[in-house]
Amino acid sequence: MEDYTNTVFAHLDYRCVASWNTSCSSDFQLFHLNHSNLIVFFFFSVVSVLTVGGNMVVIVSITISKQLRTATNFVILSLAMSDFLVGALMMPLQCIMLVDGCLYHTKHLCPVCHFISTIIGTVSLYNVILIAIDRYFALCHPFRYVAKMSVRVVLKCVGFGWILSFFYNLSMMYTGNSEQGERKVICIQACAIPVNNTWGFIDFIFSFIVPCLLIIILYVKVLTVALRHAKVISDSAKPGLGPGLNRRKWKSEIKATKTLGTVVFVYLVCWIPLYTFLVNIENVSDSNVILNYLMCLFYSNAFINPIIYAISSPWFKNSLKFCALCGK
Repeated sequence: MEDYTNTVFAHLDYRCVASWNTSCSSDFQLFHLNHSNLIVFFFFSVVSVLTVGGNMVVIVSITISKQLRTATNFVILSLAMSDFLVGALMMPLQCIMLVDGCLYHTKHLCPVCHFISTIIGTVSLYNVILIAIDRYFALCHPFRYVAKMSVRVVLKCVGFGWILSFFYNLSMMYTGNSEQGERKVICIQACAIPVNNTWGFIDFIFSFIVPCLLIIILYVKVLTVALRHAKVISDSAKPGLGPGLNRRKWKSEIKATKTLGTVVFVYLVCWIPLYTFLVNIENVSDSNVILNYLMCLFYSNAFINPIIYAISSPWFKNSLKFCALCGK
């Protein structure tokens, strides 16, 4: 084992290989996976196909339909694109690395997988923040929203988010590998991820604490206003009362807020446990099994979003019917 780690794993911390607790074989052998890894392998294999299919329907629907090219839907389109990449890239990469547990053939995938996953994760987080901001202005400042939140503005914000995510994670990877300052190594399965303690703390604040607080604060305000508007709409529908607000418009906005609020809530539920665990991974026993299942939860968010749209959005149901008829 020592010769093995001195050659193939020269770029990895030996603790990551040892803690992975796998019998190293030079061949791809699926059934040499342990019980936990086998479950995760089949989960990623199935969910990857469903994630790609579901998000492709969202992408195609918004792209080809002029009626769906609204400011809000372009944020949904950006989120669907990041979710599509999770299913098309991240889940297959995870399957390959599970099968080749000792990374004899795929050791180069560690930095690639880490870099791509951090970019996609940051883009997804940025999109969820944009959704919260969009709903905040749509319900709390409707006149300003109509005047300022154009499709062009949203496209600029979305494009900025993708560019920012790329360069931010590129800089974090560089500082993580920098020899200046203290470093620690986080083991993601058999991959060693170097983290600069100073910049790791800064990243924790700006990639976890601040976004979560911002999203929660915005949606508390949004839900408060939505409930108040729902009551006004209900009262205005009673006999003897005037039409009051434009009920149809407000009902549409409140329904969209509920749908996107569900997307935001599910994202936080899937995202926070893994991020919190990685911060405390060194203090957790049997961390590999827990990490496997938390990664399943994290990646399943990309599959759940199209289900939310399917339940609550008529345009998604119509798109599914259209795709089903074209397939016949």
